[in-house]
Amino acid sequence: MRIVLGVSAVIAGLVGAILHASNEAAGRDFEPSFWLLGLLGAVAYGGTGAILGARSRVERIPQVLGGIGLGQGLSLLLNEYALLGPTPLDWAALWIGSWLWAPSLIASAVLLPLLLPDGRLPSRRWRPALVLSIVAVGWTALSWALTPYELQDFPIRVRDLANPVGLAAAASPVVMGAGIALILLALVLAFASVGARWRASTGERRQQLKWILVGAVVTVLVFALGFVVPQPAGEVVSALAVIPIPAACGVAALRHRLWDVDLVVSVGLRYAILSVVVIAVYAGVVSVLGAMTGAPVIATAVVALVLLPLHSRLQRWTNRLVHGEPDDPTTALARLGERLEATSDPADVADRLLPEVVARIARLLNAEYVAIDLADGGVVSVGEPPASVDRVPLQYGGAEVGELQLARRSRSLREQQRIEQLGRQAAVAVHSVLLTREARRARQLVVAAREEERRRLRWDLHDGIAPSIAALALQAETARDLVQENPAAATQILDRLVPRLNGAVADVRSLVHELRPPTLDELGLAGAVRELAARFAGPGRHVEAQLGDVEGLPAAVDLAAYRIVSEALANAVRHGGATEIQVRLQRDRDWLRVEVSDDGTGIDPDAVPGVGLASMRARAEELGGSFTAGAGAGTAGTTITALLPLSVEEENE
Repeated sequence: MRIVLGVSAVIAGLVGAILHASNEAAGRDFEPSFWLLGLLGAVAYGGTGAILGARSRVERIPQVLGGIGLGQGLSLLLNEYALLGPTPLDWAALWIGSWLWAPSLIASAVLLPLLLPDGRLPSRRWRPALVLSIVAVGWTALSWALTPYELQDFPIRVRDLANPVGLAAAASPVVMGAGIALILLALVLAFASVGARWRASTGERRQQLKWILVGAVVTVLVFALGFVVPQPAGEVVSALAVIPIPAACGVAALRHRLWDVDLVVSVGLRYAILSVVVIAVYAGVVSVLGAMTGAPVIATAVVALVLLPLHSRLQRWTNRLVHGEPDDPTTALARLGERLEATSDPADVADRLLPEVVARIARLLNAEYVAIDLADGGVVSVGEPPASVDRVPLQYGGAEVGELQLARRSRSLREQQRIEQLGRQAAVAVHSVLLTREARRARQLVVAAREEERRRLRWDLHDGIAPSIAALALQAETARDLVQENPAAATQILDRLVPRLNGAVADVRSLVHELRPPTLDELGLAGAVRELAARFAGPGRHVEAQLGDVEGLPAAVDLAAYRIVSEALANAVRHGGATEIQVRLQRDRDWLRVEVSDDGTGIDPDAVPGVGLASMRARAEELGGSFTAGAGAGTAGTTITALLPLSVEEENE
């Protein structure tokens, strides 16, 4: 029903126009016939209703528009049918056609404004206004149906046909005055409802209502002017009164996204222009060639040659007019999605492509605000954030990596599907961006830790070991000077010098151990980890080391594994109070799996990760590995797992 009324109205109007042309050519007509009013009303209202019925989810509006258009179209069709001559039921056709146009025209002024733009009343308080409008439409239909043809404002004279239910009282001043007063009251209330909506709305909805209000006002003014202007110009002016409201709705749809039918308007506008061009070219070619044999074939060929290049140009022009882009939204969003999927450089996605995607989505969807909110807190946005937004979750691998935000408004099902599809494609890019940013942070942590280590080594060497060695050197020189004159004093100095030299050597070994523990080179990774386990074991604490084949690893890998195990053991003892600790090292294809689990107090989920966890994560990710820290298998404790690639040296080379 949503589409049938509109399509039937357009068909009725076109068939009525064809019959009018036939009657006019045969001299069967009465003036004024208002045929142009019927044709324009049927096409404008019926066409708008059919488009909304097919492409929009708005309620009631398609039916009301289609009904108004059908009333105009049937009135034209039935009047012209009765003019053909003595035909079956010609009296009934003329009677219905003589009054059907009036209630449909009144409905466009007193009923439609009450329901625009969403098909609902502004509030329940406006129900009496709706009832009054329905009564006004019914009164108009009844009064015109009962008015004899010869007593109407523009008398109808078709052979000897008369109004079968005509009553002279229907044309009396009292009845007509009451009808006019009823219509005016309903008209005032209908306009007041639009004004009430406008005052209560903001932003885009206010702009939509502004155009609807302008269209309704112009409709009333032009129709009133049609009764003032002398005929036959008055007939043309009255016909123009059916254009403002559909035109205003079209402007609101194109510029302010009313009913979300901009894509349909784009396609309809393009093919409407093409149809006019085809008819004009065809008529021109046939008129030039006359009745020569083959003229229709030549005309068809010329039309095809004109149409092929014109179609693509019109497509770009109408899409740019409606959307601001040469492509329609479906095509443009699909291309954006393909580019997102094809972009392999996460840095390029983060720095250039995501901002471009957000900006183009805003243009294609004519949205005041569009943003991609990343899970790490980053936001890429266009426009000022509105009071409320629609949110589309972006998920990758079952985890939420962010969300797409758009200014809230009603959207068609097809547009929602396009946005969800784009969201799935954008999630891949957002995931890559998050990984890139996490890697950048890890590298920054590694660089910062390395610089801090270098600074500490500099201080230890400059402020500790270097002065000690310098002092020992002075003492050795003093002992050398005294060895001939006072051997006993020289011996005493050397006795004090030897322990201090041993201490300096220990300090140097400690620094070397921190750079790379000697046990790694002396015992290998397995022996060094066993030595760590023995060092951290003690009364009331058991440390078990389960070691697989971990020999022959790259130097960077066994150092990272040793440092991660050392830091994990220190955390388990110092912060967790663990009594049972297990250390596992094993190869897993091209990875070394490092796992340390304990039965300690565990990690507080709300706690900020400390330096120890950050350094372990940085060591793993620096090599291209991964790191996780979480609850153990039981109800308490912590399990730390790191995966380190075994091909680090080859990749670096």
